[in-house]
Amino acid sequence: MTTKKLTWVSMLLAMCVLGANFKLLGSIALDSFPAFLGAMILGPVYGAFLGIAGHFVSALLAGFPQTLPIHIIIGFLMGICMFIFGLVRKKAMGDGIMVKAVSWLIAYIVSVPLNLLILYPVLHEVVFVLFVPLTIATLANLLISELVYAVLPSKIKNFGQSKVV
Repeated sequence: MTTKKLTWVSMLLAMCVLGANFKLLGSIALDSFPAFLGAMILGPVYGAFLGIAGHFVSALLAGFPQTLPIHIIIGFLMGICMFIFGLVRKKAMGDGIMVKAVSWLIAYIVSVPLNLLILYPVLHEVVFVLFVPLTIATLANLLISELVYAVLPSKIKNFGQSKVV
């Protein structure tokens, strides 16, 4: 890992911590927009790391409202979400509206309905309470990450594709 990449990961991780303080409900917060941004800039592996770390910080600040084992599952699902999101953005040609729409749709499906479906056996009816805040938070995180990405210079947008030794 280069110093530049380590700096980017550190900066985005710090942004995850800041976003974790803007709560919607329990551990649902604006902690994943830096992970989405990291997945776009640095690639799917770094996005997954940032998604997992961001969720754990958010859950920690909320006092692990659904218990630690459930938050481990949620963190793992966030990592999968960021990995798939980053993979779609990295493998797709260009930065067109269709690529954005597909990546948003996949991120939403993994982050909200799939996450809640997997958690239903342990959380039961609570998943219905979490649906709306989780949807709002996911869409807000995606929107913020796209807005920030849109104003970044192309040198930064292409950072993940460069082969710096």
